[in-house]
Amino acid sequence: MKKNSIKHYYKLITFLIVLSTVPVILVGVFSYLRSSEIIEANVAEEKQQSVYQIQTNVEQVLKSVDNSLTHFVRSPSTQDILRDPLNAEKFIKYHNIKQELGQLQTLETGIQDVIMVSLKHEWLINNNGLLRLEHNNYNKIHEKYMTYQKSSYWILEEYDDIVLTHDARDNCNYYINLIKKLPFLTSDKTGMVGALIPTCTLNNIMAEQIVSETFIILDESNQIIAHSDPDSVGTNINENEDFHSLIDVNTGKGQFNSTIEDIDYKVTYRTSSYNNWTYVSLVKISDLNKQSSSIGWFTLLVCSILLIISLIVAIIGISIFYKPIRHLQDFFTKTFTSAKFSTKTKNEFDLIRFNIEQMLDKNVELESRLQNQITQLRQFFIIRLLQGKMKREEIPAKLKSFNYYQSWTRLSLFTLQIDSLDESNYQLKEEDVILFAINAMIEDTLEEEIRFTPVVINRTQVTILTLNIESEEEYHFYLNELAQMIQSKIRKEFDLPVSIGISLPYTELISTKDAYKQGMESLKYRLKLGKESIIFYENLDRNHNFSGQLPTTNKNSIFDSIKVADREKADKGLKALFNTLFDKEFNHNQYQIFIIKFLYDLIELKQLLGVELKKLDERPLVHELENLRTSDDLQKWFKENLIYPIIEKVEERTESKYKTISDKIIHIIQKEYDTAISLDSIAARLHYNPNYLSSIFQKEMKTTFSEYLLKYRLNIAKNWLLDTDLSVKDIAIKLQYNNSQNFIRSFRKIEGITPGKYRMEHKKSG
Repeated sequence: MKKNSIKHYYKLITFLIVLSTVPVILVGVFSYLRSSEIIEANVAEEKQQSVYQIQTNVEQVLKSVDNSLTHFVRSPSTQDILRDPLNAEKFIKYHNIKQELGQLQTLETGIQDVIMVSLKHEWLINNNGLLRLEHNNYNKIHEKYMTYQKSSYWILEEYDDIVLTHDARDNCNYYINLIKKLPFLTSDKTGMVGALIPTCTLNNIMAEQIVSETFIILDESNQIIAHSDPDSVGTNINENEDFHSLIDVNTGKGQFNSTIEDIDYKVTYRTSSYNNWTYVSLVKISDLNKQSSSIGWFTLLVCSILLIISLIVAIIGISIFYKPIRHLQDFFTKTFTSAKFSTKTKNEFDLIRFNIEQMLDKNVELESRLQNQITQLRQFFIIRLLQGKMKREEIPAKLKSFNYYQSWTRLSLFTLQIDSLDESNYQLKEEDVILFAINAMIEDTLEEEIRFTPVVINRTQVTILTLNIESEEEYHFYLNELAQMIQSKIRKEFDLPVSIGISLPYTELISTKDAYKQGMESLKYRLKLGKESIIFYENLDRNHNFSGQLPTTNKNSIFDSIKVADREKADKGLKALFNTLFDKEFNHNQYQIFIIKFLYDLIELKQLLGVELKKLDERPLVHELENLRTSDDLQKWFKENLIYPIIEKVEERTESKYKTISDKIIHIIQKEYDTAISLDSIAARLHYNPNYLSSIFQKEMKTTFSEYLLKYRLNIAKNWLLDTDLSVKDIAIKLQYNNSQNFIRSFRKIEGITPGKYRMEHKKSG
């Protein structure tokens, strides 16, 4: 035995060593990787902030220059002097203009000279004064600056290549020049003004932020405007194709790794929405990893120390913790003895296991567990009855084992559901908890002699009642009083409305599955009866003739209200529609067909109005409708999910005065569908090319102009066929068809029947 004990002792030591070593190693590796990841993320975020700060500082200068120059060119004195030729009488005006140009040159902006040129009258003003343009200089200025399509733009120029006569100091090889063509607000440009800023100013701004990185500013053509290395200014970044291809100016900003001249860099960039310049930061990845390396060595040191401590604790601890096992072995050896168990061939763990198994095999514990689980077993029995999974021969034994009352003349089944949680203090996710609380309340309220164990299944509380009532009148009175008492108590304790469905009476428990279906079927009639209903299955009318058409007048009233964005009228129309619908004696399946047809009609109206509700298209609308339990819930659902959102889109379209081209076309169609409108006439009215309008409309509306106009006119025709006595010929004329045969063919192609048959069938069924 001692030898076996020693084997287990070393096994436990080995196990504890592995158990302590592996977590330490895993934690160390994870800590290092996680720390490195966090450091890299922080550095990446820091570089993004650095790029953003430099962009902000540079653009602050550029925008200040742009705004000052824009204010200058829009001033009356500037516009006035451009119209005048060069002569002595205008000297005061030229002097004032020169002073204004001088005031634009501040230390904050770095402007070294502002030049104003009149190409029409061939004069130029700069820091040196007023000059007349030579013919050669005139042509160079016109060719270099006036041929740009933009009226205001930034341009990079080498100092020696600046065409404008200027007074800028030769202290920087490159200058950025802000050009604004004049007059500013007319298409006929006869002059210009330019502001010269040395790129060294931008380098100075960048030098305030960057420490251990390379920073580049690129213009729209990827030419370097500013660089940490001034000698690189003026070159084109396209020379490094791999680097340039990874910069996506359309995204606005980003980060990526790139190899430049065999060195790995972390590249951070931002593209300005102001002038489409790109600000780029380059940092060596090796510099970023220096901090991670130091953390790695520190982590290794800490893990090594922890590992040594774990080994020492494991060796000492196992000696201490193994003592109770020896004591337990001695206890079982002295207390329990068995001829079947030989201590010579088994170790101490087998001895302990054997004796524990003997104790667990005792029937006392099993019986105790069974008594504790009797309630759950009863509920399981009832649920199997409801699901039809019990055999007839199994039921008597179960009734006896669960000590159920077995004397009754008839059985009845209650199905109870919560009508709505909208006006309560509860949330939908709490519904199951509330149902179990109601189930417990009913179990405490009703005596065991008149019921089986209440259960909750499929969001429904179910109770099987055992009755000894012969009279039908007394039977119905008793069940109605009992249901009202349950409703009243739930209203008092939970402040919730509930409805109760009552099955047909039955005598054998094997029929419980059918009774459960009857109770659930009864609850579906809340669509007509409303909240807090008590519904007897036998009172339901399930054989009424069915007509599958919605009340046309109510539906058209709702649709007309939606088209004019009248919420109040739409609410009244919806209420009238459901009142009319539920006044008719249909079963719940027929009501469901009406409701789903109304849903599809609303979706069709949404498409005709050109309204897009993206989130709605992704939802299972029919499934949501099937889960609604009352007429009020249905009306609320239609208003919140379809009617109000469509009205909001119509209101937005109206308030914005049809801000998109497609909205304008749809508006014209809706207002002038009974006139000879065409895409050409609309294009002429809106001053667009017809082909352009056609492509735009088809792209936005997912249908062609002709198809949309045809469907809209046919929709109007269907309304006229049902709501008026106009003949088919008159309708065809009103809708601009050359003859009624063309109208009939178009109608039959879309609807599958002729207009006359459509009117006859729908008026007959309505």
